[in-house]
Amino acid sequence: MDWNNIRQQWAAQPAPEGQPPGAAALREQAGKLQRTIRRRDLLETIAAVVVVVFFALVAGGAASDGNWMRLGFALLIVIWALYLPFHLRRARRQLPDPQPDLPLRSFLERQRDAALAQARMLEQAWLWYVAPAMVGLVGLTLSEPGAGSDRGALLYIGGSLLFGAFVAWLNRHTAKRTFHAHAQALQSQIEALDGEGRP
Repeated sequence: MDWNNIRQQWAAQPAPEGQPPGAAALREQAGKLQRTIRRRDLLETIAAVVVVVFFALVAGGAASDGNWMRLGFALLIVIWALYLPFHLRRARRQLPDPQPDLPLRSFLERQRDAALAQARMLEQAWLWYVAPAMVGLVGLTLSEPGAGSDRGALLYIGGSLLFGAFVAWLNRHTAKRTFHAHAQALQSQIEALDGEGRP
C-alpha cells in the first residue's frame, strides 16, 4: 500500500463546509501512529528473539544441572517471548487498511476503532506482557540455591517488580495520552461531519 499516495489523495479532497480545522492533521496523525506501531512491533520482535536465545541457553544450563525449577521458569520466559511477536502481529492486522476511495467519515471511523483497539491492548499489557516476564524472572531468581535468604536476590526481585509496575503504568499512560486522545479527536471529527450531514 502506498501511504504517501493515499495521504496526497485525501489531502487533495476539498474540506466539507463547516468542518472544523484539523481533518488533514488527523489523517497525518493516523499515518504517523501506524508507522509508530510498526516500528514498535519490529523492536519488540527483535528484543523477543534476543530473549528467546538467551533464556534458551539458561534453560539448557538448568537442564544439564538438573535444576528443574529453573528450567521451568526459563522455558516460561522462552514461550512468552515466542508468543509476543504473534500477539503484536495479530493486533496490528486489526488495523484498518485505508483506501483512497473511502469517504472521509468511513476513514475516520476505522481509524478511531483501530486507536481504541491499540489502547485496549496497551491497557492489558500487565496481563500479557508484564506478568509472564515478572513470574519468570522471580521464579528464576528463587530457583537459585539459598536465594530466598539472599538479600541481593530479594532486592533484585523487588526492583524487578517495581520495574514491571512501571512498565504496566507506562503502557496505560500511553494508551490514554496517545491512543484514547487520538480516538477522541477522531470522534469529534465524525460528530462534526454528522452535524453537516456529510458522508
